[in-house]
Amino acid sequence: MPDPLAPRDVTTPLWWPLVRAALLLLCVWLVAFPLVLLLRPAVSYRVANGQITASSMASRTVIPAGRPVKEEPLVVQRRLSGSDIPGYVIGIFDVAGHQGARLYTDGSSPALVFDTPGAVTILTPSNRDELLRAWRSGETTTVYPAQRPRPWLLLILGALTTALLGTLLGGRRRITYEWTPDALITRSAGHNHRFPYQTTAAEITAEPLGIRLFGTAIPGYLTGSFSTRSLGRVQAIATTARPDSALLLKQDGRTYYLTPNDPQMAAGKFRPR
Repeated sequence: MPDPLAPRDVTTPLWWPLVRAALLLLCVWLVAFPLVLLLRPAVSYRVANGQITASSMASRTVIPAGRPVKEEPLVVQRRLSGSDIPGYVIGIFDVAGHQGARLYTDGSSPALVFDTPGAVTILTPSNRDELLRAWRSGETTTVYPAQRPRPWLLLILGALTTALLGTLLGGRRRITYEWTPDALITRSAGHNHRFPYQTTAAEITAEPLGIRLFGTAIPGYLTGSFSTRSLGRVQAIATTARPDSALLLKQDGRTYYLTPNDPQMAAGKFRPR
């Protein structure tokens, strides 16, 4: 028989392991993507059989032999899709003089603008003369942009996000209620709170938690500020947002929302509200 004063035990939803796995994969990608940009050539221009194959990490475009080409300043106006990381300006962009251009560039100017079917393709090779000579003469070579990607800010943000999500998802978070002779002590990750029996008002509510305003809301672990329909803002130290009934504790002008197995028994330890 469960302890009536312990936090209510909640069955983990079947979908949560899938969501957790997806979030952990996102963490891996947030760090791996900028690292790959730093460690290997992210953009290349392969010349072979009279064609140029412009490649990035996510796409490639073939420029056939004999297409018109000219050198123009590269002035990016709007990104439609892709990346505009310094040194890795790849994707579909509106640029000065061309709408929906395909860019395989490092963002530098001027650039080579090829008249290709559908939309122009823009490249920024480190050696324009070598690229054009090999393309027109049928030689085989590979040329790269002059600048390497500089995704340091992206890497830092990715590492911070990964650390935050990894901390949140890496282990099971638990909420505990400790009933001492004179007070209830609640414990969650990084936070303990003490509710003296003599100075804390208690009551029972059947109202569920509403929208999370700030804090954590994962199955079995809800902490932080939540809105409710009639109670206003409450501070959750709960295991479920939809209990049959919950314990409200009023202290220092704040209302706390707890979910023991038996809220009525728990409320009996405090003074009436």
